[in-house]
Amino acid sequence: MTDILLVDDEQALLKILARTLERAGYAVACAGSVETALAQAAAQSFDMVITDLKLVHDDDGLKVAQGVRALQSNIGVLIVTAYASVPSAVEAMRVGVDDYLMKPVETQELLLRISSILERRQLKREVQTLRSRLRADKKTAVIGEETGLSGIFASLDRVALSDLPVLVQGESGTGKELVARALHDRSNRQGRSFIAVNCAAMSEQLLESELFGHVQGAFTGADRSRRGLFEEAHKGTLFLDEIGDISPGLQVRLLRVLQEQEIRPVGANVGRKVDVRIIAATHRDLATLVREGVFRDDLYFRLNVLPLTVPPLRNRRDDIPELTAYFVERYCAKAGRPVPHITSDALRKLGQVQWPGNVRELRNVIERSLTLAGDTEVLDADDIRLDQGAGDSGPPLFSQMKDLVSLEELERQYLAYVLERTQGNQAKAAEILQVGKNTVWRRVRDSKTS
Repeated sequence: MTDILLVDDEQALLKILARTLERAGYAVACAGSVETALAQAAAQSFDMVITDLKLVHDDDGLKVAQGVRALQSNIGVLIVTAYASVPSAVEAMRVGVDDYLMKPVETQELLLRISSILERRQLKREVQTLRSRLRADKKTAVIGEETGLSGIFASLDRVALSDLPVLVQGESGTGKELVARALHDRSNRQGRSFIAVNCAAMSEQLLESELFGHVQGAFTGADRSRRGLFEEAHKGTLFLDEIGDISPGLQVRLLRVLQEQEIRPVGANVGRKVDVRIIAATHRDLATLVREGVFRDDLYFRLNVLPLTVPPLRNRRDDIPELTAYFVERYCAKAGRPVPHITSDALRKLGQVQWPGNVRELRNVIERSLTLAGDTEVLDADDIRLDQGAGDSGPPLFSQMKDLVSLEELERQYLAYVLERTQGNQAKAAEILQVGKNTVWRRVRDSKTS
């Protein structure tokens, strides 16, 4: 309901106007002086104030307009007066009054003016919201002005307004979670919970309990009941990262949630209704996994209603200068350091890298380079500390091989190379190779026993 503050020192007229507006469906509060009006505006939020121009003790209705605007910047203001003049009208507009109405007030005219002011104020709020979104877009640091994610973000508003599931696909490090957060922030669920969970980071039993919750005694160690992430995200958004790694059993349970909007905690006999928008993401090709029988086709079709693909950084090199500037500014702001000038040679060097780790790898390189460069005023090519072997220079991979080998042996050698580059970090190796951590662990185990 729209809240209106009425200000007039004539109590009889105040009551008549209040009844008129209440019959029209507005919630009305009344004040007989500037002081009372400002006190009410400080205590309650209003959509609009209607004030007489001349109040008792030579008080001026313009003081009400100025004071209320200072407290609530987007409030509509309508001046009602029997003493209209050009100078007073000009002054009213100068202090931000939206409209001017002469006494005696006709009901139909009053309601039309109120409706017009409220519509203009609503339009202004929408413009401010759009501007905020544009600023937020720049801060997400994944948008290219000419290529890459600009195409995705152009369609985000349309996708965000729906409650249908979204499937975000792209290589590791491309910014899939940033896209998911941007969708949530543009949706009707903004202000509600946004909960992200990495499905590949947990065992099947732990992930099941994390998502659906459990009742006391459901399994060894369940000494009390616990709500799952679906319930925690009620009325909000649940982001399921690396959805391609969930087990067949969990695929069945997730499909039920999408079909019935209902979850059943581990060990529970009764389901619980939930209202959650699901955004799933993966670096794997789910269509291929469906053909191979690894991923359920019915779940894939349920998730793939609104698909989005995030391109790798190597396919949107025009984004690199913008991303670099963003990461430099963010790092320096946190470190309390002046922002150095980034030379064209430095940007050229960054533009020649393949970036298998995508935006995440670029950010790490920038932060490492700034840390080692110290308080420099200029960030040059020599200051850019790439991962060893990250550049494009050097002979192609196959030209370095002395003998032709089997595909199995080639995979073994490449896995060993990636593990060497990642200092034995199997999780990082799995991320680069775009396979599950269990796959890397099995390959390492098999190579040791062979």
